[in-house]
Amino acid sequence: MASPLADLDELTLKCRDDKARKYIREAVSCYKSGAFRSAIVSTWIAVSFDIIDKLKELALTGDKEAEKQLEEFEKARKAGDISKALKFEKEILEIARDKLELISHIEFMDLGRLQEDRNRCAHPSMTADGDIFNPPAELARVHIRTAVESLLQYPPAQGKYALEKLLADVNSDYFPTTEEKAITALKNSPLTKPRESLVRNFVIVLLKKLINEIEDYKERKRCISALRATKAMHGGIFEATISDKISELLRSLTDENFHKIIPIVRSYSEFWEYTDDDVRQKIINFTEMLPPENIDDLDYLLDFKPLEEAATKRARKATFNELKDTAFFYLPSILADRIIDLYLKSKTYDQANTRGALIASYASDYTPEQVERIIRGAGANDQIEYSFELGTVINSLRQRKKLNIGKFDELLEESGLGKYKSNPEPEEDV
Repeated sequence: MASPLADLDELTLKCRDDKARKYIREAVSCYKSGAFRSAIVSTWIAVSFDIIDKLKELALTGDKEAEKQLEEFEKARKAGDISKALKFEKEILEIARDKLELISHIEFMDLGRLQEDRNRCAHPSMTADGDIFNPPAELARVHIRTAVESLLQYPPAQGKYALEKLLADVNSDYFPTTEEKAITALKNSPLTKPRESLVRNFVIVLLKKLINEIEDYKERKRCISALRATKAMHGGIFEATISDKISELLRSLTDENFHKIIPIVRSYSEFWEYTDDDVRQKIINFTEMLPPENIDDLDYLLDFKPLEEAATKRARKATFNELKDTAFFYLPSILADRIIDLYLKSKTYDQANTRGALIASYASDYTPEQVERIIRGAGANDQIEYSFELGTVINSLRQRKKLNIGKFDELLEESGLGKYKSNPEPEEDV
């Protein structure tokens, strides 16, 4: 059975950079030799210098708060002002928590205990009976672990600054729109070795943008690729966050804005497995009553298995005007059937002509069975048979060659439309 105690050498390897690793390795060496006071002091030194190094890194990237804090530190150092230097050291954890968001409130408390114990170890304090403070091995060990897991293993950007940097990257026109390339783009970002809170906040902000804000297609693609890359890099945190937040965010959509669910269905269908039953039912109801302005999304909704039944019901109720005013890149079979039904039910020549034009425009999308139904139905409806548009409909269907020419002409003859055959027989003189 594996030991629940963290291996100190492995902790050392978790340190983010060589400096932090060097600092904490010294503390581990002291611990292993039984010098527990020295181990705690060395651990605090590692924490202090790591925060200062992170200040320098953030200052180089233009972080104004980091520049300000670093300037104060450098002033005290250059002037040899011991009191200011001690004040800076005393407040360094508060700076890391409040000014730079390098540590959380809980981590602040844990590292604060390290700072207190370092003072007890480094200064000539004595217990009531005159003995020097001798920390137990367990105390030294827990401080080493806390230092690494709360601070030393992470890059400098973790709080608000890190989140803003990640979002700026995703908002860039040059951010990739595919998962694989997005992972590459995020490898050297704050998402490489983040705190759980950073991943969670990043996912939540992307979800909010996707649901409430984004209208541009390319921006949506970048947002989706960032979400998928985050899932690939930090699957556990991602799934816990989206499972916890997606239903809440979708419930916040008003009826007027509920159409914003469609881009999510189109671009990120995986969301369905994380939604609650009440939200799923609302999406199903919305699909069954899909607004006319969203009819062009039926092709995506029909291809999404959980909404296929609801989308099919809506397709079968689509009006001619809804279909006429919508351009489908590829016409789903159920919508083709609906257009054919409307055409074959034409009650006037005018209807036959206007609906015939729509039939002809989608000639490439019909199956052989649908082509046969159009021809037979046209021959059975005199409003269609004598409409001006019928010739265009038949020529469009013939050119797509869904039926061979012989079969096509035979079908025309059987339907009483022989005059539209490829080589019609001349009419006999009466």
